[in-house]
Amino acid sequence: MWIARQISPNFRQEYTIDTKTLDARSTEHILEIFKSSDFDEIAVFDEEYIMLKKYLYVESELYSHLPICSHPDPKNVLILGGFNLQIAFELLKYEELCVDFVQSDDKILDSLISFLPDFSSVVNNPRFNKYHRAIDLDVKKYDCVICLHQPNKHEIDGIQRMLTKEGILIFATKHPLLEFHSFRSILEDIGGFFSIVMPFFAPLSILADKGFVFASKKYHPIADMLLQKIDMLDGLKYYNADIHQAAFVMPNILSQKLKGVIKN
Repeated sequence: MWIARQISPNFRQEYTIDTKTLDARSTEHILEIFKSSDFDEIAVFDEEYIMLKKYLYVESELYSHLPICSHPDPKNVLILGGFNLQIAFELLKYEELCVDFVQSDDKILDSLISFLPDFSSVVNNPRFNKYHRAIDLDVKKYDCVICLHQPNKHEIDGIQRMLTKEGILIFATKHPLLEFHSFRSILEDIGGFFSIVMPFFAPLSILADKGFVFASKKYHPIADMLLQKIDMLDGLKYYNADIHQAAFVMPNILSQKLKGVIKN
């Protein structure tokens, strides 16, 4: 059997799968999970967004450790716009961090209990708090906000107001090699709010049509990289100091097209 995912009008991905193991539907989202010989399991959200269980650690480790190892004293992190609790699991490895997670769809999130390997560990951690809506959050500033979808300009403005004066925003975009104009547009939008705006990438992210952006009010992901903090991390499959730096390396064709847009 096959599952297909339409990336754009002219590009479609297909995956060979064995069986469908879960079909969960709520008023907000559709979640389908398929057994796969190559990727262990594939989770498809709303027939659009995809998570590959076999490589879930790549994006989860990069999303979480890259900003925290660029900020000298983070205390509060907020995760918005997705279902990947593995990011929270990685963040909670830092004993000084508290993690707030906003997701209104309990049915779909709970349906991932067997897909996300550390689901129970995260939701039972006293430093983890889940909220249905951003408006339910306690009034405080965040050192880092991780947004698991591509925000629009209005959302960027709202998020940056939630950050401290030294805060960092990490968010997903369309992959620039597949949808360059969308990628460039979001960089232009965010440049009005942050002094540092730098794209970064993960292996296999093109399979999910995803690029990523590091936007910071003060700290630079390379110049302020905290090597000692990175060296103290244990049990990682992907992230290390070399990966941290290499994630920001771009091919010449993108560097040339994004001159004047990237702020580093």
